[in-house]
Amino acid sequence: MTLSDPIFTTLDPDQRKAVLHDGGPLLLVAGAGSGKTRAIVARILRLIHDGVPARSILGITFTNRAAGEMRERVVKALSSGGSASVGDLLGRSFPAPDPRRPDLPWLGTFHAFGASLLRRHGDRIGLSPRFVIYDVRDQHDALKGILKELNIDEKKFPPSKFAWLIERSKRDGVTVEAAALAAGWRFVSMAEQVGKAYDAALQEAGAADFADLIRLPVTLLRGAPDVLDSIRAEYRHFLVDEFQDVDAAQAELTELIALGADSFCAVGDEDQSIYGWRGASAGPMLSFERRYPGARVIHLSTNYRSRASILSVAGALISKNRMRREKEIVPSREGGQPPVMAVYPDQEAEGREVAAAVAREIGSGVAPTEIAVFYRVNAQSRAVEDALRMLRIPYVLRGALSFYERAAVRDAVSYLKWFLNPADAVSLKRLLKFPRRGVGEATLSRAREASRREGVPLPETLRRIPNLAPLFDFRDLWFSELPQMSPAEAMHALLKGAGYLDALEAAAKDPGPDRDGAGKEEDLENVRELFRVAEGFPGAGEDALREFLEKMTLAAEENGGEESEAVRLMTLHNAKGLEFDVVFLVGLEDGLLPHSRSLESNAELEEERRLFYVGLTRAREKAFLSLARRRNLFGSFRDTIPSRFLYDLPSALVKWDGAPPAAAPSAAPQRPVEIRYEREEPPGAGRPRRVRHPIFGEGKVEAVEGDGSDRKIIARFAVYGLKKILVRAVAMEFID
Repeated sequence: MTLSDPIFTTLDPDQRKAVLHDGGPLLLVAGAGSGKTRAIVARILRLIHDGVPARSILGITFTNRAAGEMRERVVKALSSGGSASVGDLLGRSFPAPDPRRPDLPWLGTFHAFGASLLRRHGDRIGLSPRFVIYDVRDQHDALKGILKELNIDEKKFPPSKFAWLIERSKRDGVTVEAAALAAGWRFVSMAEQVGKAYDAALQEAGAADFADLIRLPVTLLRGAPDVLDSIRAEYRHFLVDEFQDVDAAQAELTELIALGADSFCAVGDEDQSIYGWRGASAGPMLSFERRYPGARVIHLSTNYRSRASILSVAGALISKNRMRREKEIVPSREGGQPPVMAVYPDQEAEGREVAAAVAREIGSGVAPTEIAVFYRVNAQSRAVEDALRMLRIPYVLRGALSFYERAAVRDAVSYLKWFLNPADAVSLKRLLKFPRRGVGEATLSRAREASRREGVPLPETLRRIPNLAPLFDFRDLWFSELPQMSPAEAMHALLKGAGYLDALEAAAKDPGPDRDGAGKEEDLENVRELFRVAEGFPGAGEDALREFLEKMTLAAEENGGEESEAVRLMTLHNAKGLEFDVVFLVGLEDGLLPHSRSLESNAELEEERRLFYVGLTRAREKAFLSLARRRNLFGSFRDTIPSRFLYDLPSALVKWDGAPPAAAPSAAPQRPVEIRYEREEPPGAGRPRRVRHPIFGEGKVEAVEGDGSDRKIIARFAVYGLKKILVRAVAMEFID
């Protein structure tokens, strides 16, 4: 480790305080672009050099990518040579690291940690250490079978609805019927029936779903004090990143471990809490001092990402939220181009102009990978995609079907899951579809009934089915040779011996598309790519193969676009954690941002404002904002209303483009554009002839309705057409 190591030489005073914090709970409020990963890694290294065993450090993140980046930085720093120690750099004396020590901190996601905990101690709650993990598709297939058994019409009651209720119940620690009641669902008894059948199906298959990977560890640690004590003794120093995104179950799991730790560091920013729809809440972060008495709070206030011109607008926007800590954002990069706001006649014009602006940025030397277009809902991408294709600008949709979600890859994973756990009925059902083996739903259903009636394991009754006997015989042979095989060898032998690979190669010779719209040759190539992934995985035998399978299953939850020299298109939710030189935010209209579903709730409105803030703070150099006067979404055209969040943007700091000159807010006095709830009457006894609106621009007044606080004007604007406006609600300038 040398003085030139950027992990230490670039620490600012706030980061240094966080790194040097000794014991007890610490809340690190890390704003956008504030170098939080650098601070977290430096803190881990400081603990190690302070004599803390690396294996006693537990770090939790929300994505495998973030965990991998953190792990890579730690390994690189620990393996670097040089005479300068961390103590030299931080002004303290630390023991020199032992280069022979191979251990590292445990760094991973909540779900990976939960799975690890259950592999080791799950037998205490009746869960086999060989359990398989059901992902979203597996859960859907299991629920689909349950609905069929219960004679429930899945068109009226889709599996996804029950999956949502089940996930909510596990996340909130309540029964499925309680979750149904809280959601206002009338069919509570049906929800209870499906929930119980689903739990039974998981137990029968020896499986756990993703929500279980958090819920069951909480159940385990609460019910087994000795296990909790052993985990607390093992992990003396605890860090949790993205703390603003924890749900109730994750917050409880965190608290169980943190309250026994020598040090606990939570890192987050409530201004970037944008996943309320999946149960995430900034509540644990905002109540941190109450939950953890004696906690210290440190703010990372310097932003190293965005130009000052962008941060000024973003700061003014987010300051309108009430559920937040007051904080200062200090730009390290001064100047910059003010965000540009453009108004277009419709979404097609918006798409064309955005594509043209993208082409100009690429022409000026900006790499396509450093340009992103953000939108609130996926349906908005179509107009931008069409325009980019017309200009032959390559683009990639982030959040589209990922490698691990492709049909052939899911088939291969199903074979692995079932060969390792023949009680997994969901994986068996999938693998029987290709190649066909003459075993249908009715046969499987009879086998399950026989298993329950006779009280024998499901694999025993399945083995009696003539068409499945050869598969079981091959499984026995494969298992006998498994201890000597690497994960890649085991998977290849399995798929070859089970006939899947031969069937896939035969299908690849036939023309035409396969599942997921992919070509059949592409299916084969996807499986070959899976073999290449497995080749890089170490170890041999069942344990190594199970670990490989677990990492694949967890990775499947993180969809992402393919890496290529292309412009990135994505929803604002998918933009979290990324940064680009140039960012376009399209569709800034009420009903889109904020979304129509959030208009009746202040809490949801604040989350929508945070989405806008997250989008703005992804930009390093430039931000372009736009809206359309008319938009066709979901099959019908409608006139739009500018996003109410535009009133939060300081007019002096935003450059307006695409509207008549008189419409620019800069034509008005230099003050923030804002919505006002008290407003004096229009001047003069008669009707004003013209009005200047902060968003619509200058317009001609056609009529005035009502009196006093209910007074409205009807005005025609050059860009927006005829609008009716409540006088007291908007800061407007009246022109006689």
